[in-house]
Amino acid sequence: MVGEVEVRAKRVPLSPFISEEARQALMAPALELLDRDSQPALDDVEGWRDYIRRDNAVMQAIEQQALPMLDVSIERTSLNGVRVARIRPHTPSPAFAGKMLMNIHGGGFILGEGSVFEAAVVAHLGGVEVLAVDYRVPPDHRYPASLEDSLAVYQALLASHGAGNIAVFGTSAGGTLTVTTILKARDLGLPLPAAAGICTPLMELSDRWGYAGDTAVTNDGLDVLSGVFAGEEASDRGFLALFRGAASPTDPLLSPIYADFSTGFCPSFLLSGTRDMLLSSTVLIHRAIHRAGAPTELHVFESMQHGFHLNIQLPEAREALHDMLRFLKRHLGIAAE
Repeated sequence: MVGEVEVRAKRVPLSPFISEEARQALMAPALELLDRDSQPALDDVEGWRDYIRRDNAVMQAIEQQALPMLDVSIERTSLNGVRVARIRPHTPSPAFAGKMLMNIHGGGFILGEGSVFEAAVVAHLGGVEVLAVDYRVPPDHRYPASLEDSLAVYQALLASHGAGNIAVFGTSAGGTLTVTTILKARDLGLPLPAAAGICTPLMELSDRWGYAGDTAVTNDGLDVLSGVFAGEEASDRGFLALFRGAASPTDPLLSPIYADFSTGFCPSFLLSGTRDMLLSSTVLIHRAIHRAGAPTELHVFESMQHGFHLNIQLPEAREALHDMLRFLKRHLGIAAE
């Protein structure tokens, strides 16, 4: 095809400009989740339930090991008919009094039910209360169930806190849902949150993976996502097809790269890394928000992979999260310390 370039095989050395902790992490085996080779047929509902249950068990085991290291309390409840978890720091920051961060977890749109790890990490580092949305997932609840749930929670927070006291953030699928929740709120005429943290989102949800931009191809083999999105797949199979259901991949509330941002968006912090297969996806949505005239920052970390910032043993992860918290605080009207 005209414009395509075949790139010869290369060896990519470890960068000398990253922490020793990051070097060790890059040499560790990748976590095996969302393995395409073992995904059931789309109509095998019980097979998908088992598949999702197995991957969730791996995620939950990691979360249960990590949560005791975080200085937070967790209360599971519901809000506006949606399951949520309230994560409160044991030592809250007075600066965040009256503010609320809303987290939408990742997990490829199908994993992570009950996950609070990302929310707990941010609550711990920022001394801020975080409300984590435990949205419905496939195979029993396909698009737009997760969007409906996140919007319902946002509407409840609007009533209790007001838009100017709310920031929304999420990673991976949670980053995508952060964007689509804000777009849906805007389309409904609701006031937008003070700010958003959009971390390594997927902006195009067909199974034709090259649509997510250059790095979906160039970083294949470098990123932890390589086993998840390796090669181009037919659009009628796989976890993205399971999540989409009958919806079109170009639905802007499913694939926000097709959304019209010209009528506005909230101030947004975007995060990725040079080894992230979703770097291009992150860049594309950053440009869309920038063109809409909203304040936006794009932070790209050397050699970092998809979701690196959730491993707070890495200095790079702690730096990235503190950067996000500073951005959210500024747009929540909190004076710099």
